[in-house]
Amino acid sequence: MNLLDHIASVAALAGRADHDPRALAADEHLRFEWYRAADPVDERAFLELVLLDPDREMATAAVVARIDERGRARGDFHAWAARVGPAVEHVEFLRCRLAEWRLLRDALAGRPVQATAVLAASDWAQRRLAAEVDGDLLALLAVHGRTRRVRALTRVPRPVRRPREPDSGY
Repeated sequence: MNLLDHIASVAALAGRADHDPRALAADEHLRFEWYRAADPVDERAFLELVLLDPDREMATAAVVARIDERGRARGDFHAWAARVGPAVEHVEFLRCRLAEWRLLRDALAGRPVQATAVLAASDWAQRRLAAEVDGDLLALLAVHGRTRRVRALTRVPRPVRRPREPDSGY
């Protein structure tokens, strides 16, 4: 499938007729924003198709941006992640990012999380946890955080926070 055919397939799936296929084919930055702005009915099929873009790095970045936007938004992230998980499971970085957002959402909602999962999390996830959590997780990161930056974030004074509601977003 050539790039113009790929763009036409994505447009059909996302119901987006408002594009110039040649401009999108010529400029990966435009295509990245176009992927990010799409509102497809079938997110899983959409992500599968985006990941077929010939520019693999840009396609991965566009999918990460969509995962991050959904992770920060209100709503049931776990259900969404379960639906789109099969679309990204073959890309290790995306599979890990989805799992880390599940971990973040659980920790910030006050649900129990495994210490091993927290310690195995990326620097990105540990920094977000260190900046937001309290209690045992904060103490764990203060001693065993992956980087000096993570451990330092645990010492920043913070107001005491109540656990967030499961659908409150990040």
